[in-house]
Amino acid sequence: MGNNVSASKVNESNAEDAGLKKRRELILEEILTTEKAYVNYLSMVLEVYIDPIKAKSILKEENFNSLFSNIEQIQHFHVQFFTELAICFNSFSWSNEIAPLSPTLTKTTVTQGRDRKSTVTTVTTVTTTTATDESKANARKSKKPKEITSLESTTSITEIFNKNKENFRMYSTYIITYDSAMTTLARLKKKKDFSNFLDKAKGDSRANGLDLTSLLIMPVQRLPRYVLLLNELLKNTPENHPNAKLLDKCIQGIKEVTIFINEAKRDDENHSKLNTIQDSLIDKVTMMDSNRKLIIDGELSIHSIFPLKEEEALLKRIKKYRKAKQKDTIAENTVFLDEFKQPKDLNYCIFNDCFVLFQKAPKSFFNSTKTLNVLDVSLSAKTRVIEVLDIFNFKNYFLIITEKSIYFGNLVKNSDKDKFIKAVLMTKYDTSSTNTLTTSLSTSSDLPSILTLRPEPVLVESGKSFFSNLVSSSSSTTTTTTSTTKDKEKEKEKEKKNQHMMVNQQKKEAILHLVERKILQLDINVMQNALPFFGNNSISLNNGSDIWIILK
Repeated sequence: MGNNVSASKVNESNAEDAGLKKRRELILEEILTTEKAYVNYLSMVLEVYIDPIKAKSILKEENFNSLFSNIEQIQHFHVQFFTELAICFNSFSWSNEIAPLSPTLTKTTVTQGRDRKSTVTTVTTVTTTTATDESKANARKSKKPKEITSLESTTSITEIFNKNKENFRMYSTYIITYDSAMTTLARLKKKKDFSNFLDKAKGDSRANGLDLTSLLIMPVQRLPRYVLLLNELLKNTPENHPNAKLLDKCIQGIKEVTIFINEAKRDDENHSKLNTIQDSLIDKVTMMDSNRKLIIDGELSIHSIFPLKEEEALLKRIKKYRKAKQKDTIAENTVFLDEFKQPKDLNYCIFNDCFVLFQKAPKSFFNSTKTLNVLDVSLSAKTRVIEVLDIFNFKNYFLIITEKSIYFGNLVKNSDKDKFIKAVLMTKYDTSSTNTLTTSLSTSSDLPSILTLRPEPVLVESGKSFFSNLVSSSSSTTTTTTSTTKDKEKEKEKEKKNQHMMVNQQKKEAILHLVERKILQLDINVMQNALPFFGNNSISLNNGSDIWIILK
């Protein structure tokens, strides 16, 4: 009886292994077949679209480059990549032979476009396989393949992916310009001649009914497709097998490339956005800085603008209203005084180093591309947000306190408000933005930095005259010049410690200020170390991903 049970378990184990083996083989085969189809489609783009466009000069060079980017480079790489995969796959004893690329070698003499040196050349379709490739394939068929397991096969295929990982980075150029390519295509479709060309190309038998839009998105989808297929392979590989680690490393490598591409795309979009803002500015300043990153931007509806000296009085009036038992007896203009009402719509940008408010230029400027004036610029570390919640008929309103003024307004949607507040907090505690302040003030542009529009700092300390400040500044410069290297190192270390203490103090002051009003929900990642500041004077409510801190 016991022997029968043991035999049954062995059979079940063998059956499971056989199932895993079969699934691995199918996944490996899918990797090869989808790669072949992908290469054929890329090659078809060259044959059906790119070569005729170049030969007949259908598009201007700038439109051509915008539309196709580096797809030719990608196609050339994948022809080689597929060939390497196919040779490896066809050597497996268990595999079904994957035929090489379409063996229809053709040569055509055409007149070249402007971007090639010669005017007449021979174009060879790149979807072909040479006689050498075919002879190699036939030679492999004639030989008895070496016995190899699907796990060993997985290792061989994975190593080819690992070897070509860096080549996948060429996709960054294509993906970064993809949105622009779609915009260009939509514009060119409006031209009758090009629209007719597209219709004719789509009807080509090699296109399988796919239009250019469907073909151009394929490179964008390819790397994520690799990750999906390799993940499936990993799921069907025993956890304790060395191949599992090799596969995981391969997947992580491709993911790293996609992260690199996404970051490159974000940087490009950031630069493009900054350029757009720069082009619309009337002020003779520059937004452009290598360290500046745009976090979010949008429109802000302002109700009132208060001077900084009104902050304490304004917050007292809001607090008094909240404590009142009969709120109906309190008029709106006793809290938000009429003299400070300035209803207007503003544009805002939250950067990693500063917060900027723009207002639309007077109508006299509307004939120009310059449509925005800078209203306020404040360092991120010195920008605060206080959520006022619902008060009177105001929904989703909050106070923005900059180095210059206090703004009472809203963003209409509550979700937009939450993003706004979190963005301000995130940049406020980003110490790198403080470190880049000096470099941000000195730009490579002929124009001064936008940070020069900040309010002038108070230079004269109490008990000291303007000239005494100049003297002390001059003497300190002389001392620094004559100091030893050790003294300089000590000064740098001291400055670093002071900066760290200053940032911590800013955090504490900001948290105390916000929590004191009992009005702000903060992200747990920002506030997780805040509670020790308040001791027994507060309670915390952990709700999902957020912490509410409320004074008792």
